[in-house]
Amino acid sequence: MKLCQFVFAALASVAVAVPASLESRQNGQLSDYLMVYFTGEGTANGEQIYMAVSNNNNPGSWTTVNNGQPVLSSTVGLKGVRDPSIIRSQDGKKYWIVATDLRVYPRGWDVGDDYTSNGSKGLVVWESSNLRAWSASQLRIVSPSNAGMTWAPDAIWDPATSRYLVHWTCNLKGEGWFIMRSFTTDFISFTPAEKWLTGAGMDATVFRDPSSSTFYRVSKNGPNNLIEQARASTLNGPWTVIRNQIGQGLPAGEGPLVFRDNITPSKWHMLIDDYTRGRGYQPFETSNIATANWSPASLTLPRSARHGYVIGITAAERNCIVGTGTCTTGFGTPSPPTTPSPPTSPPPSGGGSCAAAWAQCGGQGWTGATCCQSGATCKAQNQWYSQCT
Repeated sequence: MKLCQFVFAALASVAVAVPASLESRQNGQLSDYLMVYFTGEGTANGEQIYMAVSNNNNPGSWTTVNNGQPVLSSTVGLKGVRDPSIIRSQDGKKYWIVATDLRVYPRGWDVGDDYTSNGSKGLVVWESSNLRAWSASQLRIVSPSNAGMTWAPDAIWDPATSRYLVHWTCNLKGEGWFIMRSFTTDFISFTPAEKWLTGAGMDATVFRDPSSSTFYRVSKNGPNNLIEQARASTLNGPWTVIRNQIGQGLPAGEGPLVFRDNITPSKWHMLIDDYTRGRGYQPFETSNIATANWSPASLTLPRSARHGYVIGITAAERNCIVGTGTCTTGFGTPSPPTTPSPPTSPPPSGGGSCAAAWAQCGGQGWTGATCCQSGATCKAQNQWYSQCT
């Protein structure tokens, strides 16, 4: 996320990490990588969700999904999204994409502080059971009424509360910049937002090293700085800075993402957005995550990829995403049929019609009740819709 008007304090925040209960199941099954990203504000469709899958478990060789066109487009809020993260559910059977509700095109950044003072109070969410068929975009209002924006949302499973901790950067009018947090179990209903970490900041991610159970945070230091890495034994800290100015050779960097190598567990990859020169993600790597000794790497990445996220995926998941195999739910559970039977009971009533979605699923002559788009009363309908698609 680009921002040049403010001086940032050091920050700490968290983003998606693989749940501990999944690590044993994933070990040995991950055969490739999935990247979700956006491409920038230079084109009309750059601020949407793009995807790419790696080839032969190689993080330096990628195939774009949907011929390099957006896979998902937001139809809610500001109708543009940036900074997507992808979350695999704790039980491995669902996936969510959360993203910033923001559209900079065609106005550009030269609009003063409008984006940070009068921006969205929500984040955009999609849900899937197989990484190929996704729900419609949903706008979830999570920031308080005095919030100026809701940027760079991420989530991580909190074992202490058995909920997902969702966090984002927020400018609270009259108070300053904070990392806010909320809790959810389904990315539909959220607890009231609360200040989590003081100090302004953006673009942070936390990951857990399974070999040591240590948490590491990488984050943008400020608009003209590079990346900082810190460590902690728990997500609540305290955090100890290991190294700053990661990304030497770049004039500035933001939107860092980190992922573990599927083949060599001691190897980690970091991508940093070289946003001031418009070059997109630049690769770095380390073989010792504890020392944060990152070096430039030689990886070919998806064209124009910016602030996004990478997760490891199985061969079945890759085949499903690119449309060359039967889709499964999570780790090996068969997906619902592509042409489902009508639900035994009609979904709850509300705004919007299910007819179009029903037709996409192979159904004809929808006669059920209309379905709502958000809120707790939609839960049954959302569950049915996920099964349908």
